[in-house]
Amino acid sequence: MKGHVTGRRVAALIPAAGSGQRMGSATPKPYLLLGRREILARTLEVFETCAAVHDVWVIASAEQQQHCRQGIVERYGFGKVRGVVAGGDERQASVWRGLQQLAPEVDLVVIHDGVRPFVSHALIEDAVEGAAQHGAAIAAVPLKDTIKRVSRQGQVEATVPRDRLWRIQTPQAFRRQLLQQAFEQAWQQRFVATDEAGLIEAYGHSVYVVQGSERNVKITTPDDLAMCERLIEREDHDG
Repeated sequence: MKGHVTGRRVAALIPAAGSGQRMGSATPKPYLLLGRREILARTLEVFETCAAVHDVWVIASAEQQQHCRQGIVERYGFGKVRGVVAGGDERQASVWRGLQQLAPEVDLVVIHDGVRPFVSHALIEDAVEGAAQHGAAIAAVPLKDTIKRVSRQGQVEATVPRDRLWRIQTPQAFRRQLLQQAFEQAWQQRFVATDEAGLIEAYGHSVYVVQGSERNVKITTPDDLAMCERLIEREDHDG
């Protein structure tokens, strides 16, 4: 355990309420098989075995709440999972519901997409350490591709300098009190962010980046799933 985290209780919130719409599947994305196990089960396994995390709450759609509890958490015996929460209409409401479930002694909160199964212990630990030190830390990778701003008519308007542009991932980790206050301000102002870091930025607090990984893929399309299946097959073959 790194220095700033020692003695502090860490809880993970795992949003897993996504549909299968972009996959063209009737099965919601978290419950699609990746190899022989569901994507969500693979994600939870990483947190189950990560020493930096003490408690895990899964946030599922109301329709999948029972299946998530019985078909994933109980089936695989994830002992750190304290419960499965029914999510809201959008991510912000879902994470807020999860935040309300945390024990009073939880000091640091790490939020990670349920469909990013290749997150590593090291990345979780780096994010948590960053949150303990700075208040807010998020995984990200520098952009490699050339970025252009394009008009609605499809005409290139400009090439955007990429040297300070990063592609944001999860985990995103925060001091609990800071995250709580940022959420409360957002509700008061009717502000909706695309991720939790956006709430912290709107609250006026700095957010720091920790080095993410190109392996830390968010599975949202059939191409993503196919690529991850090849990765699993390669790891199984090498292992």
